Amino acid sequence: WPAARAGAGAAPAPAALPLAQGESTGTFTILVDGSTPDLDPHSQYDNQASMILLGVYEMLVRYKGESTEEIEPMLAESWETSADGTAVTFTIFPDVLFHNGTVCDAEAVRASFERFLLMDMGPVNVIKRFVQDPAQIEVVDPLTVRFNLGRPQPLFLPAMASSYGPMVADASLVAEHQTEEDPWANEWFRKDAVGTGPYQLTENDEMSQVVLTKFDDYHGGWEQPHFDQIVIRVVEEVGSRRQLLETGDADATLLNLTPDIVDELRSNADLQVVPYDSTAVFWVTMNAERLKTAEARRGFSYAFPYEEVTESAYRGLIVRSGPLANNIRGYDPDIFLYETDLDQAKELILAGGFAEGDSFDYMFPSGDEVERTIAQLFQANVQQIGFNLELVEVERGTLLDLTYGDAPAEERPMFFGGQGWWPDYNDPWNQFVPNFTDRAADGEANAGLWLNPRFEEIMAEAEVYTDEAQLVELMKEAQNILTEQDPPAIYYGQLLWYTVLRNDIQGFVPNGLYLNAFPFWQMSRLVED
Repeated sequence: WPAARAGAGAAPAPAALPLAQGESTGTFTILVDGSTPDLDPHSQYDNQASMILLGVYEMLVRYKGESTEEIEPMLAESWETSADGTAVTFTIFPDVLFHNGTVCDAEAVRASFERFLLMDMGPVNVIKRFVQDPAQIEVVDPLTVRFNLGRPQPLFLPAMASSYGPMVADASLVAEHQTEEDPWANEWFRKDAVGTGPYQLTENDEMSQVVLTKFDDYHGGWEQPHFDQIVIRVVEEVGSRRQLLETGDADATLLNLTPDIVDELRSNADLQVVPYDSTAVFWVTMNAERLKTAEARRGFSYAFPYEEVTESAYRGLIVRSGPLANNIRGYDPDIFLYETDLDQAKELILAGGFAEGDSFDYMFPSGDEVERTIAQLFQANVQQIGFNLELVEVERGTLLDLTYGDAPAEERPMFFGGQGWWPDYNDPWNQFVPNFTDRAADGEANAGLWLNPRFEEIMAEAEVYTDEAQLVELMKEAQNILTEQDPPAIYYGQLLWYTVLRNDIQGFVPNGLYLNAFPFWQMSRLVED
């Protein structure tokens, strides 16, 4: 997998016969490794749910193709930002229908965002950062809706293209399905879905499969070859997912095989293996209070086996990085990166307040062979310099409870394995704040309870920035604090995401911000010659 990018290693496509305009090419079957209990676009915060919902719902705008920068129309055919940058006006495509036949106009868009903001669940901060009050959303005419932002907000459009939250649902259904305990009908929307997208939800058995069926009245039309049906099938066992792909009983899977299997599938002429740059960065979180000092945390950063993790654990499906992916604004191409240096590691750990022979606990999720390999490689290096690393394998739910819960530092492990993040939209603030800021200020993923006053100041400035050059300078300093100066984590790489497809599938375009997603409406099956 060295230097794999944008479909490198994919098998050649077979010869194909031309298809008549609008011809169906059958069913597209995707394999997933677990259930999707929440399909409400305004409460779910999960990339598997987003993958399904990107077929059913639409945002006003989306990221174009593989770009994490360029925005294109989705439900809105055009938009305009006011001269002073304080308002953005969207013009919706005419004749748009929800799947139940209700007209989707400017008022429907306004009502959907009102529900999103007032329900105040899941991904609400994606938009609440810019628009706090539904009164800021104004219906100009039946096809025009304006968001009055109050001040210049350069990241509003990128946030509106996020697949977490700003999808337009038929909020008129709330009145029909609400209860006193559930005034926004969240329970109904978790299981049912009525959007304006190319496919409508026709079956939702979360433990077995979700079925999407072509919406004949989709405003984008069906002139191109397409699938009539999308099936998202739950198959928990990795060997079974591989077998179904190889026999042709399924068409695609994504990031749920082992690196070894992915490597082997590259030689299968019936399959395409498509790796691509994600925006996801992975790390080991360090417990800042139990590890005492920045010196000790720098020491363990030098003790980490970076090369072995890249080659042995990930088989090249990860590229060294700091805490920010190289395709996110504000990325510092000259960021300080640690290299394995065991002599330097020992010196700093001792200087940081520990003694030779001390023990440290490293917790990682059970059943994950990649994480187990990483833990064992790190353990060997730590032992080599005279310390003990005790590996603790726990259920993923237990690790998540410790990550997001209220346990004090002494009840948390010194190291949290298997940690990582990607932003909701192209913004470094959105990447850093949940993971590295004061937990009392909504930094709920800050598992290591790390706190750096200067970093807090930088994040406060970055939240309301208006000048791109200013953001770049702020992020350069922020990334240096997170790495060389006062590391809260050991950063080992930017993940190369991958999608595996049968070789007769065409139209797949990956995007690093829509991880695990498919451009369903643009995809079809080739007809073999």
